[in-house]
Amino acid sequence: MLLLAIVLVAVLLAWLERGRTDGAARAIEGVLARRWTPVVVGLVWAAVVWWSWGAVHPRAVLHDEIAYVLQARLFAEGRWTAPAPPMADFFAQPHVLVSPAIAAKYPPGHSLLLALGELFGAPVLVVIALAALRGAMVFALARRLSNGTVALGTSILLLHGDSLNWAASWFSETTTAALLLVSWYALLRWHQEKGRRWIVLLALALGWIAISRPFSAALFALPIGVVVLRDVVRDRRWRDLALAVAVGTAIVAIIPLWSWRTTGDARLWPVTQYTRDYMPYDHPHFGVDTAQPRRELPPDLLTIAPSLIAEERNHTLARLPEIAVERAHYFARATWHAPLLSGLLALVGLALAPSAVWVGVATVVVALLGYLAHPTWAYWTIYYMEVGVVLVFLSVAGLAQILRVVARRPRDGATRWRGPLPPTASLAAACVLCAAFLVRPELRAYRAGHLASALYQDRFDAAVARIPGPAVLFVRHASWHSPHLSLITNSPDWERASVWIVPDRGDARNLAFLRAAPKRAPFLFDEERTMIDRYHPGTAP
Repeated sequence: MLLLAIVLVAVLLAWLERGRTDGAARAIEGVLARRWTPVVVGLVWAAVVWWSWGAVHPRAVLHDEIAYVLQARLFAEGRWTAPAPPMADFFAQPHVLVSPAIAAKYPPGHSLLLALGELFGAPVLVVIALAALRGAMVFALARRLSNGTVALGTSILLLHGDSLNWAASWFSETTTAALLLVSWYALLRWHQEKGRRWIVLLALALGWIAISRPFSAALFALPIGVVVLRDVVRDRRWRDLALAVAVGTAIVAIIPLWSWRTTGDARLWPVTQYTRDYMPYDHPHFGVDTAQPRRELPPDLLTIAPSLIAEERNHTLARLPEIAVERAHYFARATWHAPLLSGLLALVGLALAPSAVWVGVATVVVALLGYLAHPTWAYWTIYYMEVGVVLVFLSVAGLAQILRVVARRPRDGATRWRGPLPPTASLAAACVLCAAFLVRPELRAYRAGHLASALYQDRFDAAVARIPGPAVLFVRHASWHSPHLSLITNSPDWERASVWIVPDRGDARNLAFLRAAPKRAPFLFDEERTMIDRYHPGTAP
């Protein structure tokens, strides 16, 4: 309802503008057209994302985040892996290999970037730099396809749902979302200007996506590849193609190196080994994969697994249309304010969109269809968070078209949108209203959510820091424990750690573990009572 009210106000203002020379809009557009404006927008966008995170040095909270940060620390120390600990199943944590060595299961692209910040003790700076790059590229690309006001509206309304929530995180989508926009921008400039540097930039960006999220990279590359091949064949630009292939191949060659240094086999990806060891259902397929985990699951994963296995059972070809509709529904809600109204505006924008926009539209379709092969929760829309910007841009461009008609602004071309949209002061006003009444409350809500997620683990860490080392802390989870917020995490330098944090696996196995570490004093964290005490065998759960 709030977005509808803002749209109605903008339409009223556009009606009042009818037939007048819009000096205010042109003045605003003049500022937004400056070369440095994307940089300013990117910096502001990054500052907003950082503030929404709730801390100057935010911690990794969710399992995936912890794995990425652990791997970044290894890279910053000049290592691919850390030695496997004794009785490795006690050290197991989600998304981290503990045999034949300690390493995150994920491809290395994102963690390699985080390692640059880790060298200076502030990996968050890399995430914020990626947010700045993303904000700047959103504005630059949208401005090139429309005008500065539409670009500003897109940048503002992108601070919503998945786009805002996961921008303030350690997930690899922070890397791929920024680099996908760089890829599109480079493709557009190469298509328009024929400069070879742009296809090199395209290959660099797409190649780094491939070593961060390979499946997503394959999907994103399909529409891009169609355009590149069409232009290469039409203009005989074979040298450009050869150069791009060489650059992309050089980057993707990191994958077999990463595999060899982690698993000992260049053909065995760590993520593949982890899937076989712990989550045999976690790969694109339909129906039930009957393979069983080869290793004992860590407690948090043991709690989550039944839910994912239930999703796998329901993930059949017969239910594919139902699954597609459900996921599209969640994606729309996670991308748009007021999905029905925003969707209608996007249809208006799509009807008159230039051909370049259809690369983004095709990417949205391909990403949604591609991930239909992966059994997961319908609400887990982070898999295609990177392409949400296309939907936001189309809805803002659709509103701009409506306001242009109401304000009786001229258009380049009779039936097609062939150039920058004429600016309207009403759209600028809508941007201000959206920032004030839509984005601001959501920013505060996400900040509170991030702080709440970190608070419990911060208190746990503070309690662990008071344990006299060297020690072992057995963690006994409460019935209300959230399996997404893990307490059982260990440094890659586990040998020198003051306290080892491991699960309570029962007296017999706990005592066997303690015999392997005779110099460490045993402690127990009983989460139900929120208490740390000395561990005494025989105490009932």
